[in-house]
Amino acid sequence: MTLDRGAFIAATAGALVAQSQQTVRVLTVPTDAAKQILYAQQADLFGKNGLKCELSAMGSGAAMFAAVLGGSADIAAGSLFPVFSAYGHGIGLRIIAPIAIYDTDRCDTWLIVRKDSAIRAPRDLNGKIIGSDTANDVSVASTRVWLDRHGGDGKSLRSVELKTAEQLQAIDQGRIDTASIKPPWLTLAMQSGRFRVLGKPLDAIAPRFLLSCWVATADYIAKNPAAVKGFVAAVTEGGRYANTHPAETVDMVAKFAGQDPALLRQGVRSVIATEIALADIQKPLDFAYTYGVIDKQYDARVMLSPFVPMTKTG
Repeated sequence: MTLDRGAFIAATAGALVAQSQQTVRVLTVPTDAAKQILYAQQADLFGKNGLKCELSAMGSGAAMFAAVLGGSADIAAGSLFPVFSAYGHGIGLRIIAPIAIYDTDRCDTWLIVRKDSAIRAPRDLNGKIIGSDTANDVSVASTRVWLDRHGGDGKSLRSVELKTAEQLQAIDQGRIDTASIKPPWLTLAMQSGRFRVLGKPLDAIAPRFLLSCWVATADYIAKNPAAVKGFVAAVTEGGRYANTHPAETVDMVAKFAGQDPALLRQGVRSVIATEIALADIQKPLDFAYTYGVIDKQYDARVMLSPFVPMTKTG
């Protein structure tokens, strides 16, 4: 048997590349914003940057952050407010890259209620129950302020921690009254005809701000700068593709979230941030301080790793 020299070289090179790739353990929530990293995996953008990404889905941002802090994961996705709170308590989480951006003109996060609910206006939420990822996350805090600004009592709104995938069913069953729902669950809600939109409480924070981000511990970043840099490069390229090829990312999101791709094609899609300005983080940070989510005020730059892709004005 004659060994083909070209095949031998290719196989050897492939084996060496595989051996040199660093494994990065990553956790994310199965929402539409996951298309950023799903495409990066599909297109082997991690391999291009010397990494092997082991991606797992989890339903709770709080659980994912706990996994990163405990060392069972390296990088996790989550909303900003828990990161703010962690930093304020001396916990070493740092933002390494943006995920989804909230833009009121392309809103992908709506507060919904059951179609037959008696809740018709913000003030009708007084004393009601809102489902959220954590007890005081961005959706809860913004809804309380939104309620106050529209003649209600935000402090009377009660929050219950539920995984993202459980919130829609909980509203339908009457266990909670409302929740801020994102794609693909938002699409399912609207297509079902059993829910209706109440408003956009995230506008209480700002018309535009960073909604979710990738985080790692300061220790991991310091010890693995090349891996973090490679991860950021991969998801940034993945985000660019996802924003410009919405149709091509439907099937991968549907499979990851366990949903019908035909329904997702008809719905609102998340906007992925491939770079951010400092104001995109500072605005929600200032909001969190003003309304008691955190008890210290500080410059958003202290929470950013050196690898966050910033705009020239950011």
